Amino acid sequence: MDGQNSWSFNEGAQLSYLVSHQSTHPPLKNSFRIQHWISVFLMLFLTFSLLVPWIAFYRAFLFVGVLPLVLWACVRRDTCTGISDRSGWLAIALIGYVAVGTFAPAGLATEDQYQIVRWAFSTGVFVLAVLAASQRWLLQPLLYARVLVCIAIFSGVLAIGNYLWTGQYPARFSGFGFLSHPILGPASLMSLWAIGMVMYRVDEHRTRFDYAIIGMSLLVVLIVVILSQSRGPLVAFLVFLFAFSLSAQLVSGKARRWRYFWWLLGGVLFFVVLFTLFFDDLLARMTARGLSYRPLIWLAVLQKPPEMILLGAGMASDFTTSEAGKLLYEQAGIKIKHPHNLILGAFHYSGIIGLGLFLSLLAWVVVRILRLSGQYGSRLRPFALGLFVLILLLNMTDGHRVVAPPSPDWLFFWLPFTFLVGLVRYFESKEV
Repeated sequence: MDGQNSWSFNEGAQLSYLVSHQSTHPPLKNSFRIQHWISVFLMLFLTFSLLVPWIAFYRAFLFVGVLPLVLWACVRRDTCTGISDRSGWLAIALIGYVAVGTFAPAGLATEDQYQIVRWAFSTGVFVLAVLAASQRWLLQPLLYARVLVCIAIFSGVLAIGNYLWTGQYPARFSGFGFLSHPILGPASLMSLWAIGMVMYRVDEHRTRFDYAIIGMSLLVVLIVVILSQSRGPLVAFLVFLFAFSLSAQLVSGKARRWRYFWWLLGGVLFFVVLFTLFFDDLLARMTARGLSYRPLIWLAVLQKPPEMILLGAGMASDFTTSEAGKLLYEQAGIKIKHPHNLILGAFHYSGIIGLGLFLSLLAWVVVRILRLSGQYGSRLRPFALGLFVLILLLNMTDGHRVVAPPSPDWLFFWLPFTFLVGLVRYFESKEV
């Protein structure tokens, strides 16, 4: 067996094990079924959230399909589905604190406060669903890597085609569903694609078909990001691509390292030519916007912390009427809706306590990644860290809500982050 395939998982053997034990282990059989159907409905939700503009349509897969299955797994205390993971429940504790904490500040509309509670409930369900689904995906990593990457290709191509057909160029990119936002949309697509790329490293039995769709997906995601004219997602994409390529070199043999090096060099040259010849006007538009007030926004949040600094301003509060929002209006004459940074958003809305919970969650997952060992875990570690860096970069300039309704906020934070938790849990179980 060559160096590429020597550390691959045999997902067929794992599935055979599950099937062969179903008759003698009914709980295992039920857990596998729950994982499977949560995965199916979650995948449909993710797919159609990027493909169609009808909010009720793709949310139906979440509330009609995913929700009852997750609740049933919780009632059964089904640890096999992954919902008992300690990092997952720390995330649930953070979400619950945000929901309860929004009732602490005075003067907030009761209707808005209860809306946050509803958002917290649906966010928590989504987190548990991704935990359960990730355990199912990792039983057949090659299959689900192909599914996720193909979703990215299909939704990206459809959105690009609509963008060009309707004559939107050179305006900022706008697609369907979550892709309708020029910043959050590409970040969502990129997160879904990045999960697929990491899963490709769990099972190394790739074929020419896989390399073809990997290359096509990379090009599609890159074009979407360029057309969006969003510098944050573009930087995040390039950093992740570099980290992923470097990680592939580290875990490969000497001959394959040179191959990855030439592919990386070719990719850099292709990117430079693509930008220079076809998108030079978009590059000029990107640079003309400067820093889009980001440093000014972040400084205002730090200069004018919430009045209840321990508990925060409450997620139901309006940032534009906060002291930080008023300072921004005085300094630059602009009304900003949120802090444009997920960490600062956690501080502003949830105070020092919420910020502490959020940072603890991030740090604990990094510790678990670094502690991965064994033949498989140690080789997946750099790819997991690369995905974590992508999450941080995507939420550095635009993320702002730990608790949100079904929206792109879920896809470029909770989806990849919870997948990482599921990935770590899966490899930890292999080390026992």
